[in-house]
Amino acid sequence: MLQTMKAAIFDMDGTLLDSMDCWRKLNAQFIRSKGITPTPQQEEAMYGMSGTMVLSYFKEQFGIESDFETLCREACRQMEPVYSAGVPLKPGVRDYLRRLRARGIKCVVATATPARLAVIALNSAHLVEDLDYIYTVDILGREKSDPMFFDTLCGQIGVEKQACTMFEDSLYAMLGARRAGLSVVGITDSTNVRDRARIRETCDALIDSFDELD
Repeated sequence: MLQTMKAAIFDMDGTLLDSMDCWRKLNAQFIRSKGITPTPQQEEAMYGMSGTMVLSYFKEQFGIESDFETLCREACRQMEPVYSAGVPLKPGVRDYLRRLRARGIKCVVATATPARLAVIALNSAHLVEDLDYIYTVDILGREKSDPMFFDTLCGQIGVEKQACTMFEDSLYAMLGARRAGLSVVGITDSTNVRDRARIRETCDALIDSFDELD
């Protein structure tokens, strides 16, 4: 799979950047901003939830109704200074990107983080120079759970889907890429432990570090 790859498509948070812990902690911070102190069990539950999942949990557990756009806007506001200060890379990222570029393989970011914030994050991490393209959900107008996201992306970069590999830490995006016909390499993260069994079933490979790859 990796020997015939012509484009490597990387998620950003939890894949290139070790930032998912920061994103998930915002769930509990949002509840505290409403004057509610969650229990340790509730905090643990929210830590494992994505934005869309946590909305139902907010209503069920705390009687708080919100919408995804409001939650995302507040989370992005809080994440901007975190990204600007610089977020650590996942192990082996920089060297792997440079090895791929040296072999003529296109390196692409495909993230659900809004474009303006993604550029801040990647610039602060000094990764932009090692990338060929940066695409986001708000640029392409589709979610990464939708196979059409990857159809459009591969069309934009000019590489057949069968020659593209998605590197990803979130199960929903892995499933979208797989349904679109891409190869998938899963990245372990503290936030995807509960999905690990399904991730192993979905991916061609699961790695803890990019140093494991040639």
